[in-house]
Amino acid sequence: MRFRVLLIDGFNLVRRIYEAHPDPERAIDELCHNISRSVQRALVSLDPTHAVFVLEEHDTTWRHLLYPEYKAGRSPTPRALLEALPEVSEQLAGLGLRTFSLPNYEADDVIATLATGIVAADGEAIILSTDKSYQQLFQQGIRIVNHFDQSETFAADSIARYGCQIEQLCDYWALTGEPGNNIKGVPGIGKKTAATLLTQYPDLQSILNASSEDAPVRKVQEHATLANRCRQLVSLKRDVSLGITLKSFRISST
Repeated sequence: MRFRVLLIDGFNLVRRIYEAHPDPERAIDELCHNISRSVQRALVSLDPTHAVFVLEEHDTTWRHLLYPEYKAGRSPTPRALLEALPEVSEQLAGLGLRTFSLPNYEADDVIATLATGIVAADGEAIILSTDKSYQQLFQQGIRIVNHFDQSETFAADSIARYGCQIEQLCDYWALTGEPGNNIKGVPGIGKKTAATLLTQYPDLQSILNASSEDAPVRKVQEHATLANRCRQLVSLKRDVSLGITLKSFRISST
């Protein structure tokens, strides 16, 4: 039987559940109960052989070192939510589910590394998240599921939405920017122009190397350093040294 690993973007799930009932006075145990119940539903519906709830340390990551303004302007994480995380981990352990985080890396990079390794080992990786950045990982054996509306995103959906191929998504986001993470993109290059450029050129580097007098191409070339930095920021790392093995994520009964 092919092994199937559920990779839960933990803070994505936790924060969505918390914000659905934004009452700062509500008991932590109620929040933990709702999270635990959501995870149980996912385990039943997706039927994985292995699963891990990936959290993050909320510390300085390599992206902050590359670009100090990364995620600047975001509201701080509610204190009650951070205080709930140890109890969340304890309850999930009761379901036979391990939580995992790695200092200086976001959950996105950990999950991208795990998914890449799982596919290389001929397994199936199911990413549970509403974060669109995971769409750059699409390949045979990687699925992306939205727990909240019980839907699955497919590669064809991404291609239709952005007007470029999966392997061009990081180039597209480098050009347009990612406002939610305070990644500016190339000034004057909008979504339509970015998609058009990526039908003419296979990737950002080809645009930067092009001998062209077209205004959009020249604009990107004028901001080459910025464009390359943006591409680094939006690209998920797939080779992080995690210090863990798949065996540790096998779902256990308690």
